[in-house]
Amino acid sequence: MITNLSASLYRESGPSALIIGGGVIGAASAYELGKAGYACTVLDKGGWSREASTAAAGMLGAQVEIHQAGPFYELCRASLGMYRNWTSELEASGGISAQYIAEGIVRAAMTDEDEAELLSRLPWMQDAEWMTAEELLRIESELSPAIRGGLYLPADHQVHPHWLAKSLKAAILRQGCVIREWTPATRLLTDCAGRVIGAATPEHELHADVVILAAGAWSSPLTEPLGLKLPMFPVKGQCISVRTDMPLISSTVFTKGCYIVPKSDGTSIIGASQQQVGFDKRATAAVIAELHEKAAALLPRIADAEFVDTWTGLRPGTEDGLPFIGKWEQAPGLIVATGHYRNGILLAPVTGRLVAQLAQGLATELDLAPFAPSRTLTAPHQDQEHPLPL
Repeated sequence: MITNLSASLYRESGPSALIIGGGVIGAASAYELGKAGYACTVLDKGGWSREASTAAAGMLGAQVEIHQAGPFYELCRASLGMYRNWTSELEASGGISAQYIAEGIVRAAMTDEDEAELLSRLPWMQDAEWMTAEELLRIESELSPAIRGGLYLPADHQVHPHWLAKSLKAAILRQGCVIREWTPATRLLTDCAGRVIGAATPEHELHADVVILAAGAWSSPLTEPLGLKLPMFPVKGQCISVRTDMPLISSTVFTKGCYIVPKSDGTSIIGASQQQVGFDKRATAAVIAELHEKAAALLPRIADAEFVDTWTGLRPGTEDGLPFIGKWEQAPGLIVATGHYRNGILLAPVTGRLVAQLAQGLATELDLAPFAPSRTLTAPHQDQEHPLPL
């Protein structure tokens, strides 16, 4: 029983949860926990969804962004399968649409090497079709005639990341969730038995029955005092937004090093850079120029588009490319849900559901062993820069 009720999230009507991190993973966890009857509070060190969740174009690329079969591919496919109903549920709950668009993705190859790599994926992909250049141009006629063919992925859809963040926020507020922006968690609180019972902030100590760590690239400093190091590193992603006089594409189009995602307001998001430069969030003109050049090579008429905006966010990379989802037996009361890198938008529904299952002591619908936070305690540490395939 929590004794410090004045600084606690505990309420007699049900269990309480403290979620550290207000990005899409933290928000999705709060939403699913709220559905399960938890009184939730979300802490965010800054404003709502201003880091990895905004360094995104909203692709639900369960096929296009995964380079090999295995548990991560199955995790992504499971989340994609939830998405349409999940966003409809969010809109019904909070009244704001995430702007789900059920158009596929064209992954075009422009070099021999890229073509060979894409063809090598076909044996294990489940929702993909190889098309010639001529066939792809019949789907998206504005693509460059220099494409060599590619994959058509009809089930890889998209949402708008900013509207998804708004939709989630409205839904959890309707549930009664308390959101504390500009309130960093400075350390995790434990009792004499080592159970995690809350977190300290610069102003208060907040207690809860369960604590969810979803703080992205800022997660590891909170677990290290408990003996759990989560080897993570920030990856700066910069996107740009442009507008054309008329839509050039209906599908998302993607090639190595660049993607273009058309939005319902007439803009297109072009992304995204991948820079390991620590916690530097400055947007740079060089990246704008590079993204524009790559986009124009794939979609020539976008070269004359009106520039609208640019922004950056810090994605949480991990050494093995897998997120951390699960409990750690030496710190009961803590659930880790972080390290989703560039797949946080895609993995939000399934991660939220898994977190709620873990919190309730239920069997999870997917095997979480590959994503266990404790896997880092036995894996060799790598000090070199980490490869980041696009």
